[in-house]
Amino acid sequence: MGYRRGQGVNRAKEVYRVAPSKLRTYVYCPRLYFFEAHMARQRTPVERLKMLIGRIYHYLAGLVDRIKGETVEERYEAQIGGYTIVGRPDSWRRTGETIVVKERKSGRGPRSGVWLSDLLQGVAYAILLSRIEKVREAVVEVKYLSGGGGAVRVDSDLVSMALRSIEEMRLVDAGVVPYANRSPGKCAACRYRDVCSFMDELVKHQLEDGELYEPGSWVREAGSVFDRQKP
Repeated sequence: MGYRRGQGVNRAKEVYRVAPSKLRTYVYCPRLYFFEAHMARQRTPVERLKMLIGRIYHYLAGLVDRIKGETVEERYEAQIGGYTIVGRPDSWRRTGETIVVKERKSGRGPRSGVWLSDLLQGVAYAILLSRIEKVREAVVEVKYLSGGGGAVRVDSDLVSMALRSIEEMRLVDAGVVPYANRSPGKCAACRYRDVCSFMDELVKHQLEDGELYEPGSWVREAGSVFDRQKP
């Protein structure tokens, strides 16, 4: 459960592989990523239905993007420092010296801006494609099925958040239990809420005394919504 301040955590010597879709889960709720990585439960019928709707939406939207000349759901892999990012962006295009990554989401977006977790998934793809295409500029477009979304120019702050998330995911994969990014809506729909609450009770006093550090606690200050749009 977390790790004690000042305590080192062993990191694997091999290059760490990460999928941007898993980074999205981590930023949405680091504790949820832990459960999915170590003790995944079967998805509920409602969750499976939502996934099916998402696949249909992505398929139809992909047809439109192909007509526009964009590259759709191609698999890419590249090593960036001590990480290998591998995945299939929904679609992307190169405009001059700029990569434009498009992320489509079948869920509902915020009233303004985009969900930070969706954006950082796109940022991870932008880092990957920028390395492959050897360009320095990138924009992430997030589009929601219910309407809304936005275009955000990738800057050093967003890259730092994405890389910080990846490094913390390495810790979680090694067994460190991270922060639970709670909200009434998230927790009510979470299939791990029972065991998550039990974990919190185990280390409640250690967390209050500052003896333990939970990776991912920065997402609380970052906020769930990113509303600084830079097309």
